[in-house]
Amino acid sequence: MENKKKILVYLWSFSLGGGAEKILSTIVNHLDLEKYDVDILEIEHFDKGYEPVPEGVRILKPYKAKKHSRLVEALLWRARIWFPDLVRNHLIKDEYDIEISFTIMNPAFPFSKRSEVKKIAWIHGSIEEFLKDSSKRKSHRRQLDAADTIVGISKKTSHSIKEVYPDYASKLQTVYNGYDFKTILEKSQEKIDIEIAPQSICTIGRIEENKGSDRVVEVIRLLHQEGKNYHLYFIGAGDMEEELKKRVKEYELEDYVHFLGYQKNPYQYLSQMKVLLSMSKQEGFPGVYVEALSLGIPFVSTDVGGAEELSQEGRFGQIIESNQEAAQAITNYMTSASNFDVDEASQFIQQFTIAKQIEQVEKLLEE
Repeated sequence: MENKKKILVYLWSFSLGGGAEKILSTIVNHLDLEKYDVDILEIEHFDKGYEPVPEGVRILKPYKAKKHSRLVEALLWRARIWFPDLVRNHLIKDEYDIEISFTIMNPAFPFSKRSEVKKIAWIHGSIEEFLKDSSKRKSHRRQLDAADTIVGISKKTSHSIKEVYPDYASKLQTVYNGYDFKTILEKSQEKIDIEIAPQSICTIGRIEENKGSDRVVEVIRLLHQEGKNYHLYFIGAGDMEEELKKRVKEYELEDYVHFLGYQKNPYQYLSQMKVLLSMSKQEGFPGVYVEALSLGIPFVSTDVGGAEELSQEGRFGQIIESNQEAAQAITNYMTSASNFDVDEASQFIQQFTIAKQIEQVEKLLEE
């Protein structure tokens, strides 16, 4: 088809194994590529491998590829901050019809200055903290001011954007992520090479402070202090892993806390758990909760973006504040002292299908 629209999507990483990467992969794998040419630019390259994209979608050379000395890395990073327009001109040709900034905060570089380019700021996390951080608020305002459309991926995310930037409310749309439930189910049935204990808790994501990984360990410790010897499985990797392994050893929980590392297919493990636990400080819309519900697994979570929407007033997950509340909620799921209904959960999540997401995305691109 002639006159395809050229689209550039840029994000911090397409190789870190995170939620935003999976969301983008889902979108480009279901867009009508007879209508669109899509390029993806990541700012920083990591070692987890790219999420799958269809033939014809180009992944551009990243700005930083972890192949330089620390001095060069530092200079490259400062150049991006001090001379964003020069960095942009170095990385890409200004030839796109649509540009999409696919991030949470601190945009990588500016949108095109050409007025005919449609500019979309796609925000993946709640940004209430910007109210207390004038630097972040100012940095993001420049991006949102230039944007024609602002996308939030949950009600909480969209609400936070309105709260921080009420003058941009008219630009705002909410587009929920879509999930391939058939593929998730198929992957969940693949065999694994370890035996999962019967009463097990799972946490999925990067092992870092922002994900509340340290609090997860404290919750399992609290449960054991109460005589509830449940097992915990970390699926993911991150900069707190070694510290938490030391803490687990100190607590004498080595036989109960298992670090499985980053897994391309987490569903084969998730499907064998009794509950998914997240103590994260910030999320846009936690896709892993939807994926867990599709496999009949309830969740226990802090009050991050999307959690309350998915919880449905406690029917499918429990929103907690303290470690003690988390421990009690887990105990309720382990002992069936909850109202979780697998069939109701399966019916509820059908609103998050890929078909509905792509319908909204293509409408957005064509407006």
